[in-house]
Amino acid sequence: MNAVPMNAVPRNAVPRSVVVVNAYVRENAGDAALLAVCLRQVRAAFPDAEITVAGMEDPAVHPEFDGAANLGSIRRYVADGTVSTPRRVLRKALGLAAAPVALLLPPALTRLLRPLLPAEVRREAVAVAGADLVVSMGGGYFNARPGLDGYQNVFYVVLPLLLAQRRGVPVVLAPQSFGPFPAPAQRRLAAHVVRRAALALAREDVSVEILADCGVRGAPVRRAVDSGFAFAPPPLTDWRTRLGVGPDVPLVGVTARQWLPPQAQQAYERALATTVDAVRASGAEVVLIPQVTTDYLGDDDRIVERRIADRCATPPLLVTERVDFRELKGLYGECSYVLGTRFHSVIFALTSGVPCIAIEYEHKTRGIMRDLGLEEWVLPMPEVSAERLGALVEKLHAGRAEYLRALAERLPGYVARAEELPELLRAVTAGRPVGAAA
Repeated sequence: MNAVPMNAVPRNAVPRSVVVVNAYVRENAGDAALLAVCLRQVRAAFPDAEITVAGMEDPAVHPEFDGAANLGSIRRYVADGTVSTPRRVLRKALGLAAAPVALLLPPALTRLLRPLLPAEVRREAVAVAGADLVVSMGGGYFNARPGLDGYQNVFYVVLPLLLAQRRGVPVVLAPQSFGPFPAPAQRRLAAHVVRRAALALAREDVSVEILADCGVRGAPVRRAVDSGFAFAPPPLTDWRTRLGVGPDVPLVGVTARQWLPPQAQQAYERALATTVDAVRASGAEVVLIPQVTTDYLGDDDRIVERRIADRCATPPLLVTERVDFRELKGLYGECSYVLGTRFHSVIFALTSGVPCIAIEYEHKTRGIMRDLGLEEWVLPMPEVSAERLGALVEKLHAGRAEYLRALAERLPGYVARAEELPELLRAVTAGRPVGAAA
């Protein structure tokens, strides 16, 4: 692919144009928070730069995010759920065939061919090729699964990065998880992109190990902290009044998601329903909180949480509307503790000083909780049962003071590390070494 190894010489020490790629949708509160933090930190690093976003939101519907213009993206165009299935399949097939050809053609020829591209595809391609810096936002999307869908995901995630590297544009991967990559070709592709990045920030040790297994050891990989720990909007809603819960009533938050095969998913939902009943029987109120409410891929937590509520002896509280991610953050702060499957719901709670039991569906959960010395409060999603959850709830009741002391000791330093990105961006664009944070 003849990509330029951009961990060598900076293109422009003071970027005037920055493109943030691989953004998701604002209905995913965790990813929206990561994007908001990323934009704030890029602006802090380069106050005079023009910043645009290339992501999964339709620019005709959402022309901007926090003041940054939304370009749409190649990834969104090929996966657009508003077009018919045959058209979507055709777009993906053409993209998979055409993109490698474009990466191999001489730059002059690719410029001549750009007018033939769909407008949204052309916007992202032109933006990343002409940028002074491309930042791939933080999150848990740089991975693959077995089968064709896994190849498609990793291919379209790395495509804007390959396009940037092809034109000599520095690429920074903001704090994120890497892997799994079950196939050798997926590992080679991931390694090719990460090795040529100016900086690749891994938010847990497991991701560092996965990249090492791909053949990328040391620079440009650096340990970092999930940017969600730097998300701290002021409270915007009086949630107790909104939910009808008095100030003296303990409130317990629960987040759930669709993830497992049918039988295992049903067992997980039954266990949560039984646990909700037990918590309410103790005198607390429970609210099921939808962390993700997007129509994309049917990933709407309200669907799962309605099923859980229907299994309860009497229905718990439900948040049934779509809530802005900044407002939602405040709800976790009203809770006594949280049973969190969506991991950014756990981060939202922890940064509000609220203890959590984390249900693990990807390695990011255990990795980050281990960083905080809280791994004992992690339960793998396939192993969730009413007995095991109930035991952890009882343990939390007994050890609440100790949990809060641990948070008070460990969280401030962790949050401070989540604010390192501006300085790291300034360092890598100026060609200064950034070291290897533990």
